[in-house]
Amino acid sequence: MSVDLLFRIKARIGEKSLLKHPFYQDWQAGKLTLDDLRSYAAQYYQFESNFPVMLSAIHSRCPDPEVRQIILDNLWDEEHGPRNHVHLWLQFAAGLGLTKSDVLHAQVLPETQRLVGTLKALTSTGSYQEGLAAMYAYEAQVPAVSAEKVRGLQQWYGITSPDALEFFNLHMGLDIEHSEGEAKAIVGRPLTPQQEAGVEQALDRALDAIWGFLDGVQRMRAVTASP
Repeated sequence: MSVDLLFRIKARIGEKSLLKHPFYQDWQAGKLTLDDLRSYAAQYYQFESNFPVMLSAIHSRCPDPEVRQIILDNLWDEEHGPRNHVHLWLQFAAGLGLTKSDVLHAQVLPETQRLVGTLKALTSTGSYQEGLAAMYAYEAQVPAVSAEKVRGLQQWYGITSPDALEFFNLHMGLDIEHSEGEAKAIVGRPLTPQQEAGVEQALDRALDAIWGFLDGVQRMRAVTASP
């Protein structure tokens, strides 16, 4: 049953692949402006800065010590030390010409608020498997998305600085490890049909919220481009 659940989870993620979203397709094709990238960087910061909080919520409620160790390793990678992932994201933003103040004080879009609120709710309520499914919805996609972002940034926008690209280059490999650990933890113990349904519902809510976040950034592009 757990193998079937993991198959269904991966199929759902494939159907809602972020690389199919118009915003990321325009990134890959070099159709975004630098202002589009700057707006995206400011919005994405809200998600990235809250990601450790989401992991902590799952960790604090998980009764399985082996799974807690998997989550703790992920959390350590995210938040430990001065060159934590939020710091690396701000390096990327600086590579686009944004100051830290520009990012921290940007107006937060409703779709961004919904993403953060949805994932916080999913990781702080329900089972730890449901919380991990919400994280997996994102982290399973990060390696491929990061590779395409780097290619686009270098090819179309002339952004080649190691500091500006470090966040993405790091996540190409690191989130393979993170997502594999999450998948193992989700299906590591037998689940009832009701529990499996809860995991799939959490996954779907997370996928919709992540996709909706990009909808918000795309919406702002249209608003900005309007005469």
